[in-house]
Amino acid sequence: MKVITESEMNFGKFNEEDLFHIENSKIYKDLGSGIKTVEFILKYNENSIVFLEAKKSCPNAANRDESEEKERKFEEYYSFITEKFMASLQIYLATIMDKYQDTSEVGADLRSVKSMKEIQLKFILVIKNAEDITWLAGPLAELKARLLQVRKIWGVEVAVLNEKIAKERGLIC
Repeated sequence: MKVITESEMNFGKFNEEDLFHIENSKIYKDLGSGIKTVEFILKYNENSIVFLEAKKSCPNAANRDESEEKERKFEEYYSFITEKFMASLQIYLATIMDKYQDTSEVGADLRSVKSMKEIQLKFILVIKNAEDITWLAGPLAELKARLLQVRKIWGVEVAVLNEKIAKERGLIC
């Protein structure tokens, strides 16, 4: 069983057979700089795979037009997260399609997926300091819009959670 600490939150305890700690993997490191990934990929249950990104905070869409600096930080934040989800999906798919020689870092339950037909892919952003659940709708709408293509092609579900909800869903110990 493994616990992953990110953004002052403890994710887990996960069975290593269900886990790909992509951010710390040799596969990821061997790809070199310029590629961003989520924290980890988890076979969450029999028919869902979660790509999880954790952040302490998130820029507020309501303030983004207050200054060029806030607009830049808002754009940078969401561009990075979108890029992380997309690259992580591609690395995972390349892994299960035997693109890499050594895939032992990828849990056996994630490696053994033969058909994506019955699998629900989920991109989850957990924001530690988001207190108000209704506020999460803003970041969710932003990510859904930016990830529209991959949502259509792969049927990816997008969720934005705070620490409390992530704990309720068994992602945080």
